Amino acid sequence: MVQARQIGVLLLAASLAGCGSYSMFDTSSFMSQGYSSGKSDWRNAAAGSADNAASDTTGSTNAAPANAGSGSAASNPQKSDTDALTSLFARAAQNKPQDTPAPRPAARPITVADVSDTAISPAPPPAVPDVKIEPRGRAYLFRGIAGLIYSRGIDKLTERIRRTGIPASVDTYLVWRPIADQAIRDYRRDPQPIILIGHSMGGDACLDFAKLLNAAGIPVKLLVTYDPSRLAEDVPPNVERYINIFQSTNVMGGGNVVQGSRFHGHYASYNLKDHHELIHINIEKADPIQEQLVSKVVELASTPATAEGEAIPIRLEVPADSPIELWDSGQPVTAHAGDTLKTFADAYHVPLWSLAEINPSAANGPLAEGERIVVPRHLVPMATPAVASNAVSSYAMPAGR
Repeated sequence: MVQARQIGVLLLAASLAGCGSYSMFDTSSFMSQGYSSGKSDWRNAAAGSADNAASDTTGSTNAAPANAGSGSAASNPQKSDTDALTSLFARAAQNKPQDTPAPRPAARPITVADVSDTAISPAPPPAVPDVKIEPRGRAYLFRGIAGLIYSRGIDKLTERIRRTGIPASVDTYLVWRPIADQAIRDYRRDPQPIILIGHSMGGDACLDFAKLLNAAGIPVKLLVTYDPSRLAEDVPPNVERYINIFQSTNVMGGGNVVQGSRFHGHYASYNLKDHHELIHINIEKADPIQEQLVSKVVELASTPATAEGEAIPIRLEVPADSPIELWDSGQPVTAHAGDTLKTFADAYHVPLWSLAEINPSAANGPLAEGERIVVPRHLVPMATPAVASNAVSSYAMPAGR
C-alpha cells in the first residue's frame, strides 16, 4: 500500500512539475529530500514548509509544539502523508521566490562548423613575463596663492599619488624652502626619485625647489607646473622630465616656462588657451590630466632617464576639440620619399595637428627622402618588455617603420 502511494505521489509530482501554475515544484529536489531512500524525512520537510507558508500568510511566528499527542499526524501515517502532500502542493501553488530552486542552466545551442572553423589556429605567441617594479619616490606638491580656496585640485592629486604607495605632501608655496632643505637631507639619507608638482605660484615654487636641489647635486625625476606665473624661473639642468600645462591668456598664470641654458632633459609644454572649459582656478582639477600624471609618477621607478634617440623639446597649442595628451618630448624620425605628415600620423598613432605644429615647414605636400620629422612620444617603462623603448604614443606602436 505504501509503495503504491509513493508511486502515485511521484506521478502527481511529475505532473505538477510540468504544469505552468505549479512550476515551482521540482521532482528532483523532492526526491533528494529523502523520499527515494524509503524514509519519511520528506514529511518533516513538508511540515516545515507548511509552517513557513502559514507564517507567511497569517503573520504568526508561533511554532507547533514538539509533542502533539495521540491525535497528531505522527501517530497516523496515512494522515501524515496526506498532510505532507497538501503542504507541498500549497507551497508549489504559492510560487514564492525564496522557495525557488536554482534555475537549471540553459542548453547550449548546437552549431555546425563550416570550412573556416576547421582550420588549425596558429599557436599563440609566448607569454612575456611582466616585470613588476614597485613605485618609488617622494612627491612634493604646492598650492598657489589662496590655495585653500581655489587650488584644492592639488590636494586631490596628492591623495591619488598617496594611494599608489608613494609618499606625497601638499603645502602652500610660501613654505617651499624648509621643505626643500628637508628633501635634501632625506635624499642623502635614502635616495629616492623626487617628484615636484605645483599650481600657480606653487609651480614657481617647484622651479625654485629644483634650482636648490641642482645646487646640491640632486636630480629631479619629474617636474610639473600648472599655469605658473610669468615670473617663473627657467627649468634647471637637474630636471629629467618637465611638463608645463598653462594658458597663455591667463593673467594670474600664463607662464610659458622655457629650458635653462644647460637643460638637456625631456621637455613638453601645453598651451590650453583654446580649452575654454578650463581657467586658472580649475586647470589643476581636470581629471584626465591628473590621471595621466599619476600614471607617470607610478612608472618613474622603471622609466629610464634617457631614451633612444635625441630628446627634442615640444611646444603644443591643443585645439579646443582635441583631448589633452601629455607626451614627454619629441624624437626625430627620418622620412622616406612620398611620406607625408598624414602617413606619419597614421604610422605613429598621433594626431595630425600635433605633427603640423611641431613641423610647420612640412605641413604641406610630400616629404623629401631623408627629411627629419619630429614626432611626440611617451617615455616607456622598462617594466613592460612587450613595448619597444621608442614607442611614441600610449595608444599603439608605430607600424611598418
